[in-house]
Amino acid sequence: MAINTLQVAWLSRLTDKGIIACGKSMVEFSPQDVLAPRHVIRQYGLRHNSPEVVERMLNQIFDAETPRSDGIPAFYRLFGVERYRSLDLLDVRANWIRDFSEHVKLNEQFDLATNFGTAEHVFGIGNLFHSIHDALRPGGVALHVLPAFGDIDHGFYNIHPTLYFDLAAANGYTVEDICYVDRWDIRNKMLEANLAVGIDFDALPIRKEEMKDRDVFQRLVTERFVANYNDQETQRYGECFPGVLYDYCVVALRKNSSRAFRPPVQGYYRGPETGVIEDLKDLNVARLSSSLAKLMSQMVDKTRDRGVGWLFGATLRRIRRVCKALLS
Repeated sequence: MAINTLQVAWLSRLTDKGIIACGKSMVEFSPQDVLAPRHVIRQYGLRHNSPEVVERMLNQIFDAETPRSDGIPAFYRLFGVERYRSLDLLDVRANWIRDFSEHVKLNEQFDLATNFGTAEHVFGIGNLFHSIHDALRPGGVALHVLPAFGDIDHGFYNIHPTLYFDLAAANGYTVEDICYVDRWDIRNKMLEANLAVGIDFDALPIRKEEMKDRDVFQRLVTERFVANYNDQETQRYGECFPGVLYDYCVVALRKNSSRAFRPPVQGYYRGPETGVIEDLKDLNVARLSSSLAKLMSQMVDKTRDRGVGWLFGATLRRIRRVCKALLS
């Protein structure tokens, strides 16, 4: 897993917004490697640091032009991160060896948690989002950079924008930043080729409000995919990538309270009237109410045939079984 030039530009954007700031602590869900070239990190580093600091950090991040395997803490220090930790199942650089398919509970919390190309490779993906929630202190921010469309067989999953909005709704997060970056690797090559022009994340073709309208969003993604495939920049750089082009989302979600993690229900199915089901107990109560309504209808029918005495005993037995099954 590696940080490319687009991610460096996005981290700089978050620093400009104050979402990342000096003195912060960070935990990475899988340690990263630096993929962006030295001159890229120098240019973005100078936006937030003195030349002396940048050169000192660059010498810790690179051997000449080659990224060092232990250089990632110095890279994040360019954006104000003072304390860095990481966890992973297989990477020997990690401070904690953990299986992300299981819920992970650390003995400390952090200001920032990164999920840069990790979740799509984790079979128990919901447990990873739960673990990230628990790793953040109230006010902390989760940073996600994950495939959204077209990156076939890169991992187990593509992660769609609805997940971020529904995670935020279920857990009271603030969506500090969300950008749908079409043709992710092509745009990365375009940025490296013309670093002076930079990238305006706010001018990308698909905007935040369009991601919230399912019909509009689906059509836009498809139309952009076709247009991007035939674009001259795709023809220029596409041969570098087996999948030619694919889309990613970059997302910053702020955790605003210490309440326990709540699994989301997709908003499209939740509907506008029902509101957020706030936790699994609420979901079970909703199921219980539906089951009891069905039960009472059945009871009325049978009582006509068997009498009131049967109704009393049968009602107690059925309610006990339903409650045990749904609330255990």
